[in-house]
Amino acid sequence: MESSVRRLFERYARVFNRSLGGDMDMDAVAALYASEFIAASPAGVVTGKNDGQLEQVMMQGHARYRAMRRRC
Repeated sequence: MESSVRRLFERYARVFNRSLGGDMDMDAVAALYASEFIAASPAGVVTGKNDGQLEQVMMQGHARYRAMRRRC
């Protein structure tokens, strides 16, 4: 189990880092999430579905991360 979790997070890190470079593979991003999931942030906890809305939110979020990266 530990190795499976480690591989998942390694894959997540690769996909995330590629997206920071502008290579946003939404199929790869969507594959990291279950059909329904829970997300937590300072704004609170929400539930979501792995659908077009997730894709849109993820694209916006990654655009913000890229913008922050450029400012550093």
